[in-house]
Amino acid sequence: MDKTTLIKTLQTKILVFDGAMGTMLQSMAPSTNCCAELHNLENIDIVNTIHKKYVDAGCDVIETNTLGANRIKLEQFGLSHLGNEINSNAVEVAKRAASNKTLIAGDMGPTGKFLEPMGKLSFDEVYRAYFEQAKVLIESGVDLINIETMTDLHEAKIAVIAVKDVADIPIICSMTYDQNYRTLTGADPETVATVLESLGVDIIGVNCGFGPEMTVEIVRRIYQVTDRYISAQPNAGMPKIVESRAKYSLGPFDMQSYVGKLVSAGANVIGGCCGTTEKHMKLMVQEAQKFMPKKRTKVMFSKLSSGNKTIFIGDKLVSKAVGERINPSGNQRIYSAVVNGEFNIIANEAKRQESLGASIIDVNMSVRIGGKPKESDFMCSAVREIQKIVTAPLSIDTTSPMVMEDALKTYRGKALLNSTSGKDQSLEDVLSIAKKYGTAFVGLTLDDNGIPETAKERLKIAEKIITHALDKEIRKDNIFIDALVLTAATKQNRILETIKAVKLIKQEFGVRTLLGISNISFGLPNRNMLNVTFLAMCLEAGVDLPIINPLDESIWNVIKASDVLTSRDVNGSKFIALANTQKISTNKEIYVHKNTIYENIIQGDIKNIVDSIKREEKEGVSPKEIIDIHLIPSLEEVGEKFEKQEFFLPQLMMSAETAEIAFEYINAKLDENKENSKEKKYKILLATVEGDVHDIGKNIVAIMLKNYGFNVVDLGTNVKAETIVEKTLEEEPDIIGLSALMTTTMQEIENVANKLRESKIDIPLIIGGAVVTEEFAISLGACYAKDAVDSVKVAKRILT
Repeated sequence: MDKTTLIKTLQTKILVFDGAMGTMLQSMAPSTNCCAELHNLENIDIVNTIHKKYVDAGCDVIETNTLGANRIKLEQFGLSHLGNEINSNAVEVAKRAASNKTLIAGDMGPTGKFLEPMGKLSFDEVYRAYFEQAKVLIESGVDLINIETMTDLHEAKIAVIAVKDVADIPIICSMTYDQNYRTLTGADPETVATVLESLGVDIIGVNCGFGPEMTVEIVRRIYQVTDRYISAQPNAGMPKIVESRAKYSLGPFDMQSYVGKLVSAGANVIGGCCGTTEKHMKLMVQEAQKFMPKKRTKVMFSKLSSGNKTIFIGDKLVSKAVGERINPSGNQRIYSAVVNGEFNIIANEAKRQESLGASIIDVNMSVRIGGKPKESDFMCSAVREIQKIVTAPLSIDTTSPMVMEDALKTYRGKALLNSTSGKDQSLEDVLSIAKKYGTAFVGLTLDDNGIPETAKERLKIAEKIITHALDKEIRKDNIFIDALVLTAATKQNRILETIKAVKLIKQEFGVRTLLGISNISFGLPNRNMLNVTFLAMCLEAGVDLPIINPLDESIWNVIKASDVLTSRDVNGSKFIALANTQKISTNKEIYVHKNTIYENIIQGDIKNIVDSIKREEKEGVSPKEIIDIHLIPSLEEVGEKFEKQEFFLPQLMMSAETAEIAFEYINAKLDENKENSKEKKYKILLATVEGDVHDIGKNIVAIMLKNYGFNVVDLGTNVKAETIVEKTLEEEPDIIGLSALMTTTMQEIENVANKLRESKIDIPLIIGGAVVTEEFAISLGACYAKDAVDSVKVAKRILT
């Protein structure tokens, strides 16, 4: 099916996908070394039967049994050499089951590993794995690609880019969310929609998770911020273990009752995930036929995002501004930080600007050392560090296509590329990158002849840029035009031409506009006076994104006052709040980074943590005091920020890994001094149960427990119950910790608990994982830990 046909279909009917594959295989097929995709080779008839059940139930689309058939995931089972055969066979099996009206979706899922810096996988490694899988699926004849059950938006981005590089085929990309409406790495529905929409995904989805009630709310939130089509494939509620089998809480009639709610919220595609069967889907198909799709509404605002936060830019919305201060040109502090590799200072400067109100942070790294350009390395390092502590979206400020592409491979959200111009080669290079990586971009109104003197000439260049962008199918709301500000010191007669150009661009094309406000006063005294006056003129002319110095309080006063007078700030609520709280401060030192152990942990500053400890040691602080005064309190703050959703998994992991390095250094000192010889270190044995190769959650738990002084014995993933019993008797731990990510392996936790009881092992048990519930834990006589931070609290509670 081509995209045009798919879109026409979605405008007139609710498309119904099939239900679960994994839980159906679990109930019908023998074990295949825990790899469900191996059934495509060893139990073809069973896979075919499941597909046929869904076709007979009336489903419009069936999905290939290839969720975990990417090379990286298959490597965990030692099956990567069978990847092509597994994927091509899966398509053939689905084709045999399909009717002449059934569409086949090539199913692609997560690798189960983290990308750098949280993990070891690079962008290119993940890209190659998805490209390989997509190529086999598409060449085998699927009608569309369904990227689903994704927990990391960065990984989802790479999967989409890889598929689009293989072929122009309809793409669904579906994320799964926790009970806080966040993905595992912290993206909310609005951010997911922003990133996937800009990448050109045809249908933005939500699947798996905690059942249809949550899915309805997620669909509603996605619908409010995008005009893309939406899919919803929830689980049949949450599983409970009944007679050693996972039983889902919602039956066919329950799931049927949610179809109308999902459609009313904005879903164009419905289906089922874990726990759904052909019985569920038959009723859902019948119910879907009663509804017409909800009309899509045109998005009237622009969006940019980090990995977990989205900002909205529009004519009727509160004004946003870009912080300009990360630029080594003319800023010796920033220059020195860059050339010395002190990117924590760069990150802190970004955080300072965000704290003062900047909605977007511009990052310029145009530095040469010894005559050689190092901009790409510097830009990637800066982006990595800034993402650890800043939630504001970034503006990648460079004219180099190579630097742009390298930075975008590192960036987790939707960036603003700053910039291209009317020069043909620049325009082609930058727009191609913006299209591929799903960014907005800035177009400068200059060409080979320089900056035109008149507004009409700048309008012509703007038209050229906009036309090229639209020809590449870049969305209009992703176009930002900079009419260019020249200093009043030398180009006084061109100031009003810039203002006129802004007005003309807005009137003629309706795109977003951006201007560097501080340029107006360069080389003149009383720069602040000129800047704020010019800013007021620009805002009145329709500038959407002024680039400003966030440390200047008067700049914010103009922006806030302007929003009141133009009805952007409804009822003046933000203006009044500003007046009441006086949050804006001109004290430039208040946010300056202090390179202390505490701050290193909070910011995940792996590079500087040992040096900070050594400085404390020189001051006579003992290793034990460093732990008590710096390490434990900083980890507790990280935990609090995580629980309040001020920090998300990336920040938690970087802080935990920084603390781990600190503890390794300190413990070596303690061993030398024999300071800890009298203190008992409690031992915890950890394992992910048999059938489950996901180690992300367990690894985070291990790091956190180590940081709090526990001796962790990590048995790894896919661990047999007998091995856990054997190692427990050998290690004699104080606590056993078990995890399972999938509903298909959750019941193995019960099996392990039973084996432990049979072996007369009476050791406290902590269980956790995405599908594990407190109710399930209680039924086993175990303790429940909802996440890594909670696991530390639970372990402490058990041992006190």
